[in-house]
Amino acid sequence: MTTTLRSRIFLASAATAALLVLASIAVEEASAGSGGIGPASAAEDEREPDRYREAAKYSRIWDSVSNRERRWARRTSECESGGDPNAIGGGGLYRGAFQFMRSTWKSSPKSPGGDPIDYSYRTQAVVAVMLKRRDGAGHWPVCG
Repeated sequence: MTTTLRSRIFLASAATAALLVLASIAVEEASAGSGGIGPASAAEDEREPDRYREAAKYSRIWDSVSNRERRWARRTSECESGGDPNAIGGGGLYRGAFQFMRSTWKSSPKSPGGDPIDYSYRTQAVVAVMLKRRDGAGHWPVCG
């Protein structure tokens, strides 16, 4: 094995280990009194028209994304989750087509908040592309 390949494998392993440590800290903090996600309420039914407006908003943003970024999104989501917007990995830690941690999802540009698996592939892809624009592909050390 070449030194370059060993270095890449080491860096990918180190990045994965760091993400797991950060994730375990986030899970501990979230379970220490955050209250979690409550049951669905009647108020959510009243917001149904907002979901349509939100979907239209993400469709407009997606329409402005370059073909190159769309190809990156498709390749990355295929690698991360098989392109499944409802995928859950890492014992629930990684969620959606791009395997977002909830904390990353919530702090990403254009994120609607909540849980990524509650949103369409297109919404998740918009958030992933905007995050990549802001931070680079480092959030996906193996697939990005």
